[in-house]
Parts: sequence; C-alpha cells; structure tokens
Amino acid sequence: MLAVTTDLDALLQRIAEAACSMVACERCSIFLHDPKTNELWTTIALGSREIRVPSAAGIVGAAFSSNELIHVPDPYSDPRFNPAPDRASGFVTRSLLTVPLHDVDNQPIGVLQAVNHRQGPFGETDFLLARLLADQAGVAIQRYRLQQAAIEGAELRREMSLAREVQQALIPARPPAVPGLACAGYTLPASITGGDGFDYWQVADDRLGFFLGDASGHGIGPALVVSQVRTLLRALADMNPNPHEIICRVNSRATQDMAAGRFVTMFLGVMSSDGCLHWTSGGHGPILVQRARGAPIEQLEPPGPPVGVMDPFMGEPTEPIQINPGGRVFVLSDGLFEAFNPDGEQLGVERIVEVMETVTDSPEALVAALRRLAAEWQQGDEPKDDQTAVIVQRAL
Repeated sequence: MLAVTTDLDALLQRIAEAACSMVACERCSIFLHDPKTNELWTTIALGSREIRVPSAAGIVGAAFSSNELIHVPDPYSDPRFNPAPDRASGFVTRSLLTVPLHDVDNQPIGVLQAVNHRQGPFGETDFLLARLLADQAGVAIQRYRLQQAAIEGAELRREMSLAREVQQALIPARPPAVPGLACAGYTLPASITGGDGFDYWQVADDRLGFFLGDASGHGIGPALVVSQVRTLLRALADMNPNPHEIICRVNSRATQDMAAGRFVTMFLGVMSSDGCLHWTSGGHGPILVQRARGAPIEQLEPPGPPVGVMDPFMGEPTEPIQINPGGRVFVLSDGLFEAFNPDGEQLGVERIVEVMETVTDSPEALVAALRRLAAEWQQGDEPKDDQTAVIVQRAL
C-alpha cells in the first residue's frame, strides 16, 4: 500500500492503524505540514479530534523542527506538553513517542505521534519500528503529492489546450470578400495561449473592418481579455462602424471589468473599397501606412491611451486617410519589433520597414516574409512575447 499511493486518506488511516499495532499504543495521530500557513495539522487522529498547531509548537513541533525522534515518558512534567485537551476530554496522556516524517531528501514533511504504550513505557524496539514506519510513510506521502501535482499539471495543460482551441477559433479562417481590398494576418503566442489577437471582417455597409489588440502580459488571462474586447467591438461595429465611437464604448466597458493594472492596446480600422480608411488606436503602435504603391512608409501615432486605463477615453477622433491603389496599412504588436536575437539585440521597426519596401505583391507574401525575418532573427529561440500582424492592401 505504501508503494501504490492512490488515496492519501486511506493510506494515512492505514499507517495510523499500523503504528497502533506495531508499537502497541492506544492512539496515533499523523500531522502533516502546511507550508502556506507553516502549521502542523492532523489528517488522521485515531481516537482524537483534528488539531492544528504552529509548526514549532509543542512536542510535535519540536520533533518536526529538529527532525528527530522525541520520547516523552511523562508528558505532564514536560513544559512543551499542553494538558488542556486532556482536561477537556478526561483522557490521560501517560507517554508520547513522536517521530518526524521526512522525504527522500530527509526534509520533514510531518510528524507521527504514538500515545500511551499499552504495556508501560516505549522502548528501543518501539523506537526502531516507529522510525521504520515513518521513513516509509514519509516517502509514500511525498510520492502521492508528486502524483497529484502531475495530475493537476496534466489537467492544466488540457485546459490550456482547450483555451488555445477557443482562441484559435476566433482568428479568421480566410479574408472577407471586400472588392478592391486584400488582407492577411497571423499571430504567434509566446505560450499556449496569447494576449494578442487580430480580426478582419465585412461590416454591415460592405466595408472592411480590421482589428489588432494586445492585452498586457501573455497567457490565459490576457487571452480572455483580448477575446472579450474582440467580441465586444465586433458586436458594436455591426450597429455603428465608427472606430472612435466603438473604442470609446469598449474602453468604458473594459475600465469597469478589468483588474487594476490590466489594459489593452488596440488598433481599429474600417476601409472602403475606394481606399478611404477611418481608424483609431488606443495606445497601439506602430501603425505603418503606405498611401500608394512605392510611396514612402509613414508611421502614425495613436490618438489615445490604452483601453481600460481610464474612462472616458481620452483620445480624439482622427481624420480619414486615403489609401490609393497598391497602398497598404500594416499594424503589428510589440512582440515583433521587440523580438531579441541571441545577442540581446531587438529586431526594431526599421528592419520591418525594409521588408515592407521589398515585398509589395500581396499581404500574404508580406506576412510570410515577416515570419521568416522574425524566425531568422531569433535563430531558433522561442519568442518572449506574442507576435501578431495584420495587413490590408488596396488592389492596383
């Protein structure tokens, strides 16, 4: 049973019963250490109620702290003994044998305490048997905890994988069919789930809506936040596809819902087939714009702070931008331009602009070139932050 530890309560119960039998005592208690509270507490106390004490208190605390066996043949004369429970119950404690339970590294994880030898005082044989049982029990308890940690880890990985599937389902499978416009995007999370998100869709008036958001941090918490923001703005865009009004409403909701210190940077654009771009940004950049094929690449400044910081949104409406045939709008997250190479150097916006100037045929080609650039720059290292980009290009 010590070797196959599937039920801790049953195991501890059996250890306590075995101790009562092996050392011929009236009662046995098993105290386990709770590192969160630094207390010793009984999960099994045969013939006694559950007790919780500081890890250095009393005789059990002394055995735990010293990691040594303690034999007390006359507890009432020992200042470490607390007689109050005996007075309350009428029980008389005549002798105590307290043995630490320790792990494979000989670190104490609890205490086994035998109470009242049935045939007089505890002797050397009892000490030997108690140590033997305690040694095996300590390792069995440690094994059980490791098994539980592995099970919990597997469950967490399964839940994280499910969260990733849900998040991936929110990424558009294909670009919307808006005449005269082409778009592409990708996201590479730094963990199983990411705090970045992007989207593009056809709004009710047949224009193209596109979005990129970056929640502070990365992992499942930011993934939930950016997914919530994406869903909210999509719903608002169906009613009124005005980027400034949408970001004001999203900010108002996010400010109320998000925990202190959390925020989202986000870009939102709506472009018509003739290239008229209405846009806004809550603290998100860089926003790279090429107004026509071969034109200089400009970098737009976000007109407002990140979403979720304060309400109302402090950004001002922006003027529409005309994107002529062959022109492009390119939005990326900081995980891309802040990507590090093995020497600790950042990729930088300038190298990304050089790729933009070289690759002009399609958004898909630019996405592929950008992914190659980041991978080659990192030289096989995993990204330290989520990497996301979305590109919209007007046809020639």
